[in-house]
Amino acid sequence: MDEKRIEDRQLAFLVDGDNASATMIEDMLAEASKYGSVIIRRVYGNWTAGGQVNTWKAKLKEYALTPYQQFPNISNRHVTKNATDIALIIDAMDILHDSIVKGFVIVSSDSDYTSLAIKIREHGLFVIGIGKKETHDSFRRACDVFVSTENLGKVQEEADGEEEKERDRPKGQRKQRPAKDALELLNRAFESAVNDDGRALNGDIGAALRRLDPGFDTRTYGKSSLLNLIEELDDVFEVERFDRGAIYVQRKGEKPVREARKDLPTPESPAQCSCSPEDALPLLNRAYEAAEKQSDGWVDTFKLFKTARKIDPAFDSVIYGKEKISHLLEALPSHFVLNRRGKIMMVRRADKAEEEIENAVPELIAPAEEATAPVAEPAKPEPAIRGMHAVRLVTKAFEATVKDDGRAFLPQMSKELKRIAPDLDLKSLGKNSLREFLEEYADLFTLEKEGRNVYVTKRKGRRPARPITELVR
Repeated sequence: MDEKRIEDRQLAFLVDGDNASATMIEDMLAEASKYGSVIIRRVYGNWTAGGQVNTWKAKLKEYALTPYQQFPNISNRHVTKNATDIALIIDAMDILHDSIVKGFVIVSSDSDYTSLAIKIREHGLFVIGIGKKETHDSFRRACDVFVSTENLGKVQEEADGEEEKERDRPKGQRKQRPAKDALELLNRAFESAVNDDGRALNGDIGAALRRLDPGFDTRTYGKSSLLNLIEELDDVFEVERFDRGAIYVQRKGEKPVREARKDLPTPESPAQCSCSPEDALPLLNRAYEAAEKQSDGWVDTFKLFKTARKIDPAFDSVIYGKEKISHLLEALPSHFVLNRRGKIMMVRRADKAEEEIENAVPELIAPAEEATAPVAEPAKPEPAIRGMHAVRLVTKAFEATVKDDGRAFLPQMSKELKRIAPDLDLKSLGKNSLREFLEEYADLFTLEKEGRNVYVTKRKGRRPARPITELVR
């Protein structure tokens, strides 16, 4: 399904009533609802005294908010405020350890909640912060997403002294920053999300922006969406839309080779490809020697692609019948070995891998009779390639069966895998079932059992590197 899915995670909405105003409660709840269902709604403060918390009294019943009273231990405004902070934090930790929700919304501009946000994220839960734009960066960056109240539907500015509070002002009257101010951050996000064909999915750029700056919001620049902001910068970026809903972004003037040269074949018409993967070997070998390598000889496939482009600007994996350079390398198992590290695909020359295996053989072989047995060394890299291809097919089956809660029913996923890859034999990989295969790749997939049912979820984060001897075994 190509359209955007709203995640069905359950959220706890916790408000520091002594620090936040109730004026924008409707917009706050609407913003929180973009990320899940708000099932807990609490407002903390000293309801017996005057101050900011009193603005919430008229909103309690209307928005199903539960007030939590925190009496001051001594008559000091600052101490009372600290008591409210502590009460909210204690309740948040209780909710966290009771596993009631999958995410928190903390409404406050107080950086004292930084440690709370960090602790929640350490437990793998989602955190949204809502506060004023001057909120300290420590709290903003501790959240997965931080939304400034100035970017919500309506804004109320508070004036000091004798000036009266200015009533809700429409968004059109808000002072907005020019789109050019977002260019530096957009460039960094684009570099993080770009594929080896020079293009990046619009959604991947958005995810990269959130990682770089959780407080990034297109509304700060007067745009309702990231796509509108990128289109505003049409002198820097170009947008390309496809029939299935995919939206790609590329730099101005850096069109993919397949578009610049109309005579080249496309992935949709592999039969028209006149070159075989072996024809790319001379260029790939030169690029591998020139590319920046890690200490163990592995090279990022994207860096290899960029190096190949420097040697030959017309290089494109599509010329050789493959959509990506990783697919091209995978078609040359006797020359290159691939290994995934988190979201990065790494490549290494096969002869280097064989040398490492040969050096490790004396330590691995124990019985004398086994030492005399012939070993077909050149064939060893093949299982790793087939295993990676199987991971790609299993991932495709997962994406075709995943539900709105981010889980796929294991039997349904297994059935889909047989449909899209009828020739895939997991037993040739040493696994009797799909479940055993998923357990082998526990750094990519997680199995959850509910009664007799087993569900599959896809893990996020960096995948630890696996020893070369394990990959080619």
